[in-house]
Amino acid sequence: MLAVERRAKIAALITENKSVLVQDLSKMFSVTEETIRRDLEKLEKQGILIKTYGGAVLAENSKGEISVEIRQEINTKGKDAIGKIAAGMVADGEVIMLDASTSALYVAKHIKAKKGLTVITNSEKIVLELAGCDDITIISTGGIFRHKNYSYVGKTAENVLSGYYATKAFLSCKGLSLARGLTDSNEQEADIRKMMIKCSEKVIALCDHTKFNQAGFINTAGFDDIDCIITDGQLPEGWKEKIESQGVQVISDNM
Repeated sequence: MLAVERRAKIAALITENKSVLVQDLSKMFSVTEETIRRDLEKLEKQGILIKTYGGAVLAENSKGEISVEIRQEINTKGKDAIGKIAAGMVADGEVIMLDASTSALYVAKHIKAKKGLTVITNSEKIVLELAGCDDITIISTGGIFRHKNYSYVGKTAENVLSGYYATKAFLSCKGLSLARGLTDSNEQEADIRKMMIKCSEKVIALCDHTKFNQAGFINTAGFDDIDCIITDGQLPEGWKEKIESQGVQVISDNM
């Protein structure tokens, strides 16, 4: 395993579990504890974690954006379950929008057998994922390429989206809170999601359990902008009732 791959997995682990121990990571990756300490130092410089004696904890107050390489290692089982449920909501011949989230990438993985589908996306990874599907028309927004997210953003991307109307938009976020709804940590990505919401008949938010009670510093959408939330597990206590009271359907793979 390359060092960059190992650090991505470490970042995914600490994002999901909130803390890690040097000793455990050394055994897990079959490298020395000194190697793990160097990995933690690099991740600390990126603002992902804070080193502690014998390990590290998640930098909870970080407003930074985690790269797609790290995010795609987080909760893969849960995202796959969400993607499968979302794909079941897509009918042949529909026009859908997918954002550049790793959750939307799992939707793409499960819609490959659809017929006559049109997918509009700002994600380079989704374009490549569906490139071999002859029965799916792919429309890429183009625009300014963000290396950290493998996504296209900016006015060109927004203008392309504004020229279409989709039956459904599938999108995610950095965090979901009862007070603020969907939030993000990058303004350009948030603007893309806002345009997808504006240009879609139905909006489905893809939120695995790591998103709940988290918040970025940019407001993307309130619950009145969302029709459905798909998640991979039990919602925090009281959430389901409060969300559904605002007319939002909640679907979980454990229901």
